[in-house]
Amino acid sequence: MFQFGKQLVCSMKHKARIVVASIIVFTTVVTILLLAELSSSDDDLRYYDTKLGSLQGHFEDALGLRKFSKRPDLSLKNIDDVKDHLYSNSRGDNSREKTLANLTVMFDETVERLLEKLELFSRFGYTKESLRETKFSEMVLKLGRRSRERSKLLLPLDTWKLSDKRTSNYYKFHHNVRAGALYDPLDPSIEGLLYDMETDEFDSIEMMERGTELKLLVRFRGGTKAVFKPMRWGRDYETLPNHFYFNDYERHNAEIAAFHLDRLLGFYRVPPVTGRLVNMTKEIFLLAERKLKKTFYVSPVGNLCFYGECSYYCDSRHSFCGNVDMIEGSLMVWLPEPPDGDRDRWKSPYRRSYSKLRKAVWESDDDYCRKLTKNPPYLYKRFIPDLIDSHVFDFLTGNMDRHHVEVFRHLRNKTCPVHLDNGRGFGKPNVDEFSIITPLRQCCQIRKSTFLKLAKLYTGPEKLSELLDDSMKSDPVYPILLQGHLNAVDRRVVHILRIVAECVDAAKSPDAVIINDGY
Repeated sequence: MFQFGKQLVCSMKHKARIVVASIIVFTTVVTILLLAELSSSDDDLRYYDTKLGSLQGHFEDALGLRKFSKRPDLSLKNIDDVKDHLYSNSRGDNSREKTLANLTVMFDETVERLLEKLELFSRFGYTKESLRETKFSEMVLKLGRRSRERSKLLLPLDTWKLSDKRTSNYYKFHHNVRAGALYDPLDPSIEGLLYDMETDEFDSIEMMERGTELKLLVRFRGGTKAVFKPMRWGRDYETLPNHFYFNDYERHNAEIAAFHLDRLLGFYRVPPVTGRLVNMTKEIFLLAERKLKKTFYVSPVGNLCFYGECSYYCDSRHSFCGNVDMIEGSLMVWLPEPPDGDRDRWKSPYRRSYSKLRKAVWESDDDYCRKLTKNPPYLYKRFIPDLIDSHVFDFLTGNMDRHHVEVFRHLRNKTCPVHLDNGRGFGKPNVDEFSIITPLRQCCQIRKSTFLKLAKLYTGPEKLSELLDDSMKSDPVYPILLQGHLNAVDRRVVHILRIVAECVDAAKSPDAVIINDGY
């Protein structure tokens, strides 16, 4: 009996060694395949949500099982399969290199059909090939420039003589605000204004109690005024999945990224914003009013914190804490003040319900846009194209909190809306909130200039993610966005163009969808 038990134990040990050896061999094979895939220089990992499709392709190649169906899946997740399919179906003496060189940076079958269709319309001024050859920055400066320069100034020219500070960058910015844009992209005073906000000494600090979160009005020694939003969360903090959009927290880096994205796309509707590292003791506490000083305290780990006063997130559970007493923040320049700078705030027709229980009308009525255009103030010529631009911008950033349309009262129906409060953008890099782009889907209109910019970013070789990251490198608190958010803006460009393509197919004519209004 003892001998039998001993043999049984030896047999079990032998089987266990075989199982362990099999696991080691399998793990080694998978690791080698993963390393080979990740080290490939032909792929751009930013256009993948997962490497599963490519890894599966390696196994299929090894086993001789790779086949293509009659209609392959052309989603962005398996762009490798698309490239292989295009190569296998190429004719003549085209090499693989030539085939892949002609492939757009991001591939979508619906968008490809749209661009091919538009090549038949010479009045659009671009073919897919010419889009690829045109430099994006040159295109942006050209599109709508004449209309912007001819649009009306907000402040009358004779007010230039009334101030001895007329040479300051802050003063020049205010006196160059126009109906078509908040600033001229070629105006050197904009870069000067950003530098002033980065380096000038603070003169006073004041709490702005309006709003759900704390904001500070900063006055600089040189006369410039700006809104300071301190850093509450790190770059890697994402919106909690169970949070409603109105419970989301504002992010200082989202304000910075929104300014750079707006300028890059040629909208010029976000006031200049820069990041800054601030000494909480010298630049906030010592200059603060008494009410603000009372909210300062030292955390258990020795960091200086404060929370201020506001209508919602201003208590010790929602404090702003520095690294000892240094804290990051964003500074957005103060816009022209009343009476010349008076602004009207209209409720956005696509405002959300801000309720946990009910939806807004537009969320359940696909005919909402047609009914909307029969009522003021939505009747004037540029309102719908401006509204679509705003929602294209918000979709790229992921901002669901655009509840008002703000315009300068003296310019009223001739002015573009001002894009303020962008802090709730860039919260979910892996989620594309399609409800934000509902106005485009329902109204089926988009500016020609906006469409061409997106089409250029789609065809490449320049990518929105790279252009945005390069633009933000000039900011003192760079890096501003993590790679996931940069990947997301590229992905969302394709989504927008796909909706435009569906609208063109439904309307049977590009002219009914792609509107040329001079901007």
